[in-house]
Amino acid sequence: MSSSSAPHLRARPSQSVRWRFMTVLGGLCAAFLATLWLLHGAEQRQLAAQRQQLRDEDARQLGRWLQIADRPMQELLLDLASWPETRAMLARPDPEWLRVNVNAALADRQFDAVWLLRADGKLAHLARRDTALAPPALPDAQQLAAAERAGRRLNFFVQEDGELWQLTAAPLGAIDDVAGWAVVGRRWTEAWLRHLGGLAEADARLEAPTVAFSDGAPASALQVRRLLTGLDGRAVRQLVLERPWPGDATDDGGAWQTALLFVAFGAALLVALGLAVRHWVLHPLALIGASLREKDPAVIAPLLGRTDEFSPVAQLVETAHADRNALQVEIAERQRTEVALRESQENLRHSIELRARLARDLHDHVIQSIYAAGLGLEAVRGQLSADPFGAEGRIKHCMTNLNETIRTVRSYISDLEPEPPEKRQRFTDAVRALTATMHELWPVEFTLELDDDVAAQLTNVVEIHALQIVRESLSNALRHGRASRIVIRLRPADGGGATLEVMDNGRGFDPVQRMGTGRGLVNLTTRAREMGATLRIESEEGGGTSVRLHLPPKESAV
Repeated sequence: MSSSSAPHLRARPSQSVRWRFMTVLGGLCAAFLATLWLLHGAEQRQLAAQRQQLRDEDARQLGRWLQIADRPMQELLLDLASWPETRAMLARPDPEWLRVNVNAALADRQFDAVWLLRADGKLAHLARRDTALAPPALPDAQQLAAAERAGRRLNFFVQEDGELWQLTAAPLGAIDDVAGWAVVGRRWTEAWLRHLGGLAEADARLEAPTVAFSDGAPASALQVRRLLTGLDGRAVRQLVLERPWPGDATDDGGAWQTALLFVAFGAALLVALGLAVRHWVLHPLALIGASLREKDPAVIAPLLGRTDEFSPVAQLVETAHADRNALQVEIAERQRTEVALRESQENLRHSIELRARLARDLHDHVIQSIYAAGLGLEAVRGQLSADPFGAEGRIKHCMTNLNETIRTVRSYISDLEPEPPEKRQRFTDAVRALTATMHELWPVEFTLELDDDVAAQLTNVVEIHALQIVRESLSNALRHGRASRIVIRLRPADGGGATLEVMDNGRGFDPVQRMGTGRGLVNLTTRAREMGATLRIESEEGGGTSVRLHLPPKESAV
């Protein structure tokens, strides 16, 4: 359509449509009042249904906001319940660990206190956001266990000294073997109620649970109530959200004013007007709606050739279809770009993990083997003149050790594995071979107490990590501890799994001071965590060193 013809198409049809409407304004008025009465009744029913729908939607929305508000508490409980260290804190609390992992959580989360309870209900640790805050009395452990067994959610409310507390609890351990309980508490203060009200865009307050639904609520207010129950299921308080009704849900007086106005001009106008509107307005709108709904510009083709107001509208709809198609092409291109970006990020993460694993393996295996050979050569230096034949044997042993190290490095280059799985030694054989090599290179006495049946239950991943931990422990005992006697034990552990111990009579060290001075102890901790094991290092100056590793059962190993 040319720009010169557009004004002409807008001028003529506007007069034609108005004339058509005016020709039907003088006629029929008989059924207007009855129709208006029916419409008014339908409007009232619709208004009541709309109010109930708004109330139901606000109640559902309140439940969702409360779930979102409770999420930080649930996340902390999941963390505490999944950490093995948490259960260890029940027997021997570690102030530093509790400060970092429990107390610090109060600084950046919206709750006020954290309790750690032993299985008998005695308090093991209490962390408060405000030390002057008086926490409420908690239910005893038997009540918590009974509620857990009954399948009730351990998310309940208590009121004490005029303050309402929300408490969420979780067992530490399986329900049939609970080691203790973790409880997180939040005070429902005025500030927290304002926060909830802001989320729901309403005024929030607490009332007694016996207050009826409509008590004190103005007719223009939309009110939602939610009972806040204790552990026994009885209501402690109730949360009330109140906001004004939307304007379209309260205006019920306009219909009668419209009726009086239309009575003056004739009720029959509605019938004639309805027919005219259907033919000249509703049908074109239906075509436009069908075109938008079916995403088909061909549906509005009859409107493009008309000479009334709907022709420019149809042209706009046709343009909108073209814009939508172009937008869909752009969205598809962006989605492809996002997929490529995620793949690139995943490849980068995988490369970083491979580099970290290679660094640990080189440190724990290759470097330790080379250093062991160096120790052997250093010991040979003083033996060359006194015992040439013995020195030659040690030198040959060092060469064999170095050749084995070269083969290991080549294996890393080819597939980043210390040895191919089909050629890997049994764990006990590998430990015996390692100690035999160390014994040839260093004046040290080894005592091996290795259970082959227990070793056969270890997975390949656990065997690799455990052997590297043994290598690192032996290297530390010889390099730093100057040990003359080392004991290595592998035996079944109570409750499943196995216990691997490496003990020496060396000079010992302070594990806390040594933790940040090299990669050895860090690698030990990382390997234990990756295979799901528990590592414990005990040492003191002049008292030797004990490295104890609790290996997981085969079915639960990483």
